[in-house]
Amino acid sequence: MAEDPPENVSSSPSSAFEQNRASLAALGSALREVGAALAATDVDSGQLDRAAALAREITAIVGAKRRSIWEVPSVDDMARGIRYFNPVTGLGSPASPPIVFEHTSSGVVARAILDRRFEGPPAHLHGGVSALILDSVLAQAATQADRWGMTAYLNVTYLSALPLEVELVFRSHIVSTSGRKTVVKGTIVVASAPEVVCVEAEALFIEPSAEKKGVYFSKLTDAHGAAQGPGFGSRSAP
Repeated sequence: MAEDPPENVSSSPSSAFEQNRASLAALGSALREVGAALAATDVDSGQLDRAAALAREITAIVGAKRRSIWEVPSVDDMARGIRYFNPVTGLGSPASPPIVFEHTSSGVVARAILDRRFEGPPAHLHGGVSALILDSVLAQAATQADRWGMTAYLNVTYLSALPLEVELVFRSHIVSTSGRKTVVKGTIVVASAPEVVCVEAEALFIEPSAEKKGVYFSKLTDAHGAAQGPGFGSRSAP
């Protein structure tokens, strides 16, 4: 005999969708905890071998069904920029911090405490991770203004090393716009010393032409095989 469904749980498609998102976010969070613990571990080889075996079991479970590279994850919302496997913001990504953006009247602010998964020099943040996060934070300022574009250049200046396991603040704002081009600047500071800029950056984002978008994204489909398209922004410019 079939069991009754748990109370307060609907079997509607929308509920199943939200449950998938919640479950994926929970798994992503658990895997991020594993990564942070692994980067700080000092257990013996027996414990490490046991952990490796468990990790392979997880791989077998989540790898039982795979989508093609051109199929947008069913939990994503391309139009709203929700990407569950993005390495900076993805709630389902074991590699992400993840970063959450706050939109302000002057641009974008993000806060994060980065663990030892992101270590470069001992006890300090890897410079490439700083650049990765800044690329997303700067891009978000452009996207917020309906000026989505792809990175044409990203110039990063490192003024001082950033410590791990303390709160960092990332900021960005648009400097200029011209046609399909948007120039954005940003900084990283330690939250406890906001007046001291540790890293600064400038990026140029260019919205691809319709022809380029076709080249890059025409193969994208949703989970049902329907053409998805780029789904980024709606601004048109010469």
